[in-house]
Amino acid sequence: MDRSQLKMEANQMLSQHFGFFFTLFIPYFVMEILTSMTNNGSESFSMIDGVLQTTYNGNLLLSTGLFGLVAVIFSYSAEFNILDAWRNKTDFENGFAKSFNIMSSQRVFWGTIGVFIMSIIFITLWAFLLFFPAFIKACSYSQAVYIYRDAAKNGHPIGVLEAITKSRQLMDGHKAEYFVLRLSFIGWWFVVIITFGIAAIYVTPYTSLTMIRYYLNLNNEA
Repeated sequence: MDRSQLKMEANQMLSQHFGFFFTLFIPYFVMEILTSMTNNGSESFSMIDGVLQTTYNGNLLLSTGLFGLVAVIFSYSAEFNILDAWRNKTDFENGFAKSFNIMSSQRVFWGTIGVFIMSIIFITLWAFLLFFPAFIKACSYSQAVYIYRDAAKNGHPIGVLEAITKSRQLMDGHKAEYFVLRLSFIGWWFVVIITFGIAAIYVTPYTSLTMIRYYLNLNNEA
């Protein structure tokens, strides 16, 4: 896939509806601030679902407990709304209210948590062997949450492990491509660091819009 094209389309979408996407991510931003306060504001680079991004003292979930988990939930809730936006299945109003949409379906809510936690467990187990196999698996599992949500929304729910398996199959032959796309945002995350997080109000939705577009392209939905 053409990285430049993906990022251009994401930037156009964000520019046209910046207010919507900003308010959509407000709960996530709040939880990230609480996460930062919990960890005394120290930042480092770590890998979550196979990506390099700015987090706090390592794994967002394991290092911060409840705040980290809630931040993950709000992050995925925002991205599920982005999925609907790319598919023209939602309007661009009431972003803050829509950020809580994940809670409207218990299956999606608990399934999202289940897929995320199981992915982390599997990646951690692979890490006991070597970093590289764990990294490869992290990339393989990166689409599992979206696959799970789509199946549930389409009326054909699948299990947590099946979603992970389908993600692994979908990413076959695309892991290096996925990694390079994620890595292309590393400069933006340095900007987030030097602006003390302020730039995240642009970088976070921009990154999510791009990666969701990538997922749709993998499914031939673009």
